[in-house]
Amino acid sequence: MEKLAATSPAGVLLDLSGVLILLLAFACLGSKLFNRYVAYYGAQSVVLSFAAAVVAWTFHSIELWILAGLTLAVKGIGIPVTTRRLLVRRLALSRDIAISTGLSTSLIAGGALTAFAYLVTRPELIPRGVVAAAVVPLSTAVILLGALAMVVRRHTVAQLIGWLIVENGVFLGAITLVATFPFIVEAGIFLDVVAGVLIMLVFVSGLTRQLASASATELRELHG
Repeated sequence: MEKLAATSPAGVLLDLSGVLILLLAFACLGSKLFNRYVAYYGAQSVVLSFAAAVVAWTFHSIELWILAGLTLAVKGIGIPVTTRRLLVRRLALSRDIAISTGLSTSLIAGGALTAFAYLVTRPELIPRGVVAAAVVPLSTAVILLGALAMVVRRHTVAQLIGWLIVENGVFLGAITLVATFPFIVEAGIFLDVVAGVLIMLVFVSGLTRQLASASATELRELHG
């Protein structure tokens, strides 16, 4: 367990990765441009793959090396590129105007959620045996920020990215449980999420051009 202690090189790298992932979640929350929104998510996934690689290197785990490579290929490159080509460019998405609150209000709320995540998941409150417990508050904050993005943004594509940010937070938290969390369960959840994302991308890409300005609220009104 000492290999990922806060004072160890691997622990420092993992903490820095968690901080960068959190900052990129804030960047997504504070951006109105779809291209930047997708780019920030891609950068966040690249940092996440680096964090997984740090843990894999520390514990000499081939399985985690494979998972880190899959994260980089699918989440860091595949999903952002596919989203740009099938959604942003095809639907001519530029600026997200379907936001229920102002960006400053969203960022303030995000800061409050981050403080809340630290208060309820402080490292000293984490049970012994959990690797890199200091990352748990960061991963919890990322999950809350992704959920916040899904709430304040009413455009379906923006909500999709918010959901993916939540998944990144869950994956970052799973890394902290690497010593006791079976790889097969973690990989299964990861692949299930990826499959769901790809299905959603194919579905949304086949919608009409009018969806580019549609929001989730408007779609619910059409359903009614």
